[in-house]
Amino acid sequence: MNRLQMGAEMSRMKVRVRGVELGGDRAAIIAPLMGKNASELAQEARAALGSGADLVEWRVDHLSDISNPVIAGCAQVLRREVDLPILATFRTEEQGGRGAVADYERVALAVLEADAADLLDVEFGLEQRRRVALSALEAGVPVVLSSHDFEATPGADEIVASLRQMQAELLDWFEQFLDGAGEDAAVRTSGAGLVKVAYMPGSVMDSLRLAACARHFVDMFARVPVIAVSMGGPGMFTRAFAAQFGSAATFSSLGEDSAPGQIGLDALLAFDEATGCLNAN
Repeated sequence: MNRLQMGAEMSRMKVRVRGVELGGDRAAIIAPLMGKNASELAQEARAALGSGADLVEWRVDHLSDISNPVIAGCAQVLRREVDLPILATFRTEEQGGRGAVADYERVALAVLEADAADLLDVEFGLEQRRRVALSALEAGVPVVLSSHDFEATPGADEIVASLRQMQAELLDWFEQFLDGAGEDAAVRTSGAGLVKVAYMPGSVMDSLRLAACARHFVDMFARVPVIAVSMGGPGMFTRAFAAQFGSAATFSSLGEDSAPGQIGLDALLAFDEATGCLNAN
């Protein structure tokens, strides 16, 4: 039996960052920050503070300058302006963002060095993903291992298989980290991280399939928290009722959407107050 199974017997790990728990009884709200420079980020960060968001996602790929000194300066601004956990994301063009794969590892390491991340998004399709993930874990930063398809939603078997494969890789990296970090590593770490999938539906039935697969995976296989999103109009209900389908978090916009189908934060909070939609039970 490996270290992750000892004493827990395949129990599900939660992730805790700056007092926010992911994988509990309520879906956390993540608000994206997409400023092109430090000034715009500061304005967005101030808007996020007190907005009802639980975390912010810093979309580093939206910066007009991604040099290391600029990243470090923006990190200082964010830490000063908003006391919320930061999910740092450098989304590549292949996954619907603005970043280049060639810049990915350098940017990720710069973000970690600048203490700009409480969680780090790592794209599942990248060859560098293991190195980047281990660097994050060694820095005490859990990983959000993510996969996006902006064209279609796969079949049910493929969705569940992808989630299982992603989880297996994430737990393998976490085991490697624990093996190399000493006996107190499990005490010092905030957790391995999460797995995230997002697909574009062709119809509401595609979104229902994604929701059903996410719920099945969480009930039968999940060892780490999961985020599962169906994008666009047909998938908006997966964002509103994220916890019901097993998702640990949902993304909600303060202004400009970072992905199709995001619900405005004020509207989501009002709907949650009326329905309790973000509660798992």
